[in-house]
Amino acid sequence: MATDLYYTTSGPAGAPALLLLHPLSSSHEFWDECTAIWSKHYFVVAPDLRGAGRSPIPDRPQAVDVHVRDLKALREALDLRRIVAIGCAIGSVIATAYTAADADAVDALVLSNTTDRLGEESRQRHESRLKLVAENGIEALLPTVIDMAFDGLPKDERYRRYLERFRRNDPRGYGALALGMVGTDNGHILAALTCPTLVVAGAHDILLPPRLARGVHAMVKNSEFAEIDAAAHFAPYQAPE
Repeated sequence: MATDLYYTTSGPAGAPALLLLHPLSSSHEFWDECTAIWSKHYFVVAPDLRGAGRSPIPDRPQAVDVHVRDLKALREALDLRRIVAIGCAIGSVIATAYTAADADAVDALVLSNTTDRLGEESRQRHESRLKLVAENGIEALLPTVIDMAFDGLPKDERYRRYLERFRRNDPRGYGALALGMVGTDNGHILAALTCPTLVVAGAHDILLPPRLARGVHAMVKNSEFAEIDAAAHFAPYQAPE
C-alpha cells in the first residue's frame, strides 16, 4: 500500500522499529534529538502527520480515523511487521487510536503529554487561536502559544528553535489538524489496551497537565508512569535525554 505522507527513516534496517508521532504545530523535526539517540539501536520512522510539515495539506478538518489510515498505509509501505508507537500531545491521542486499529503490529506504546479525550475546552482554545490566525496570520499566535508549551522552562536555544519552526506552519494545515481532533474520546480504547504502555508527563505542562496523564495511566492495565521534571508540554523535545 502506498503512502502520501512525508517521512524520514534512520537507524539500522531490521532493528526494532519506532513510529514517532509529533504534536500539533510541529513536524517530524520535533523528534530530531530523540532520533539521534534512538537510531543507534532502533529503526526510527518519523512522519509528518496530514496537515503538517511536508505532508498533504487538507482543505477541511481531518478526524482521527484519517490519521489512523495514513499510519497503517505507511507501516505497510515500509513493510514493517512489528513497531513501537510513540506520540506526544495530539500525536499521543492519534497513537492510541492507531494502536487499537493496528493492534497486531504494535508491540508497545509510549504516550507523552497525553489525555484520554479532547473535548470542549480544546475546541474553544483552538477556535480562538484560529480566529487570530485568520485575521493576522500564524504570527499572531507568537510567542503566547510557545510560552504556554514551555511554561516553567528557560527561553533558551531550544525554545527559540521551536518558535522559528512554528512560524513555518501552514495555517490551513494547523487548523485542519487542530479542529479535526477535537471530540476524540479514547477512553474505551485505553481501557481495552493490552500492549505494554509507558505514560509520560511533563511536570510543567499546563496544557495537558500531569493529572491527565495519570488518569490515562490508571485506565491502561499494563502501563507504567513517569514524570519528567525538566519538561513541560513537549517532553521528548524539551528533555530528549
